[in-house]
Amino acid sequence: MIALLAANTVWGFSIGDLVLGALAAITIGLGKTAIPGAGMLAVPLVANVFDGRPTVGATLIILVTADLFAVRWYRQHTRWDVLRGMVPWILLGYIAGAWFFIAIGSGGRTLDVTMGVTILVMVLLQSARMIRKSPPREPSIGASAFYGSTGGFATFVSNNAGPIMNAHLLRLGLEKAELVGTSAWFYFGVNIAKFPIYAAIGWWASGGGFFTVDAGKFAVLMIPVVVAAVLVGRRLFHVVPTRLFVSVVLVLAAAASVKLLAGW
Repeated sequence: MIALLAANTVWGFSIGDLVLGALAAITIGLGKTAIPGAGMLAVPLVANVFDGRPTVGATLIILVTADLFAVRWYRQHTRWDVLRGMVPWILLGYIAGAWFFIAIGSGGRTLDVTMGVTILVMVLLQSARMIRKSPPREPSIGASAFYGSTGGFATFVSNNAGPIMNAHLLRLGLEKAELVGTSAWFYFGVNIAKFPIYAAIGWWASGGGFFTVDAGKFAVLMIPVVVAAVLVGRRLFHVVPTRLFVSVVLVLAAAASVKLLAGW
């Protein structure tokens, strides 16, 4: 350990980068298994390690690792009727997200600002949901269109549609177990679908790839951390006071999004 700290790098990454990655992996693991919405902090953390598209690529690999555990553990709580109505609108959001990446190329500052705005909007949505205590509503085409398209765009561009999805599911009156189970399959499906699309955009459009060698190495280093986090999250599912934890995550995510917007 002393030797590693003295070297200041592990597999080409600084200790500071690995700490940020570990924090991102922990929030992803807890977000998939115990605290819905916690993973919104992951993207701005990884954005401090990479610029542009590799931020999204590295985060996606870590996310899918956690998704595999979540769909296995919470599949019996999934509300498939809710997900089916959102599928065509999610695809519409994907098309808008693909156009966005093709239009801006590598992204750079534009991608940072877009991710910052997207995350900040989602923080506001999540905060509004916590403040309001609206009665449950029945699923509708309008709601599926709005949340599906915006969630599809947000997850495609920044791997971060948690607050949008949570706002929709809680609006329908889903219990925590149903929310986690339904979200698990939503994220697993949309995340798996991103791999060939990201690869095609990286190959066909200017701006470089999403899955660079460094992004892959970084994700591999984070896999043990995210696995540990999902295991801890499963045990904490019925223990952690969700409202308090999510409040802390919202504050940190808002601060991180401001950092992306300011370019610090």
